Amino acid sequence: MEQIRHAAISLFTQFGVQKVNIQEIAKKANVSQVTIYNYFGSKDELVFDVIEYLYEQQLKEFTDIIASDLPFLKKVEQMIHFKMSNTKKFSPEFLKAILIENPRLSKFSREFTEKKMMPVLTDFFETGKKEGAISQDISLETIILFLNILSEGLKNYTEYLIDSEQKTRFTNEIIHMFFYGIVGKKEK
Repeated sequence: MEQIRHAAISLFTQFGVQKVNIQEIAKKANVSQVTIYNYFGSKDELVFDVIEYLYEQQLKEFTDIIASDLPFLKKVEQMIHFKMSNTKKFSPEFLKAILIENPRLSKFSREFTEKKMMPVLTDFFETGKKEGAISQDISLETIILFLNILSEGLKNYTEYLIDSEQKTRFTNEIIHMFFYGIVGKKEK
């Protein structure tokens, strides 16, 4: 099952869901097509399983970063790096299939974000406010809105993430803007 899932992830993220068939997944996973159907029932169910797996992995990565001994601002930086790195791995076709073309996946994405990811991020940013790492003048709602806008925007501009050097520069600039805005570091 794991072989099939990882083969599907590799092919889907590279070529998009529509351009990959069960035969290609079976070949990459070194299993028969029947084995895939026995485990997942259909390509649609395999796609759903892959998306659910990827979202759970992202949540685990965020919770691991949050639980680490790093200072708050370094945690935020690592989370942004992770999110941008993940976005680069996914072809525009794959993101489009998840977020636009498949109503079931779109609904899953929204519900997962609302019910699982947002509570974790809200607690994390509340901690940052209590520790003084986040300005008391900025509400948690605004922070979450900004991150959602950033996340949605990155899905539409994956070309900025193709070149490694450009991706590094872009990531560092996004982190700087997140912490200091476009004016620079605020003097106290």
